[in-house]
Amino acid sequence: MTPTRLSPARTLLSGFAMVESARWHDDRLWFAHWGVGEVVAADMTGRVEVVAPGPRRMGWSIAWLPDGRLATTGEELTRHEPDGGTTTLGAHGANEIVIDPRGHVYVDGFDSEFSADRMPDPGWIDLVAPDGTSRRVAEDIHFPNGMVVTPDGTTLVVAESVAGRLTAFDIADDGSLTGRRVWAEGLGPGAGAANHFGACRPGPVIDRRGPAGDRTRAHPGAASPDPLDGRGGCRPGEVLS
Repeated sequence: MTPTRLSPARTLLSGFAMVESARWHDDRLWFAHWGVGEVVAADMTGRVEVVAPGPRRMGWSIAWLPDGRLATTGEELTRHEPDGGTTTLGAHGANEIVIDPRGHVYVDGFDSEFSADRMPDPGWIDLVAPDGTSRRVAEDIHFPNGMVVTPDGTTLVVAESVAGRLTAFDIADDGSLTGRRVWAEGLGPGAGAANHFGACRPGPVIDRRGPAGDRTRAHPGAASPDPLDGRGGCRPGEVLS
């Protein structure tokens, strides 16, 4: 497969503590501002708006319900209401979140301690029901990180950071995950967030890999990712475009 290269990256924003969970929504780039506790949205001119509060801790992300309301993870799963209020959707903590077109809410995480000298035990993906209850739909995920649902709503892909791979599941009508398979591998131990771009062919996934955060595109079944640019990725507190 011929590598696809984008135009050179430019710095759109800087000066943030730590930027995570970048999402394109309503013609703006939204992200979780870790360490500060806010959800930020920016347009492509660099105009920034703080649109909602978030946990002040590390390890949380954002997604939208089909009706347009924002949801954030952290110590609990929270829905942000149009009037500025919040509603707790689930009481247990989680790392990443993705919501499919039918409204299935998936969160991932792990239950063991994470420290500089010990990686956590393999983690899980849970499906959260509207009443706040949840059920486990996948286990043995080696450091579950970013998740994405393909544009057709049929496949969930999760980044397994420790394993250096992207793993795919088929989404059943009831939200169960089946047909586990490797979507792409050889991403290195730093494999991070996954995200899809609707303008690309069905199913491509962008993944950050390696300590420099190199940007790559991984296709279903690929043995290794395609490089997207020659720059070493984002520096702390930066947003590239």
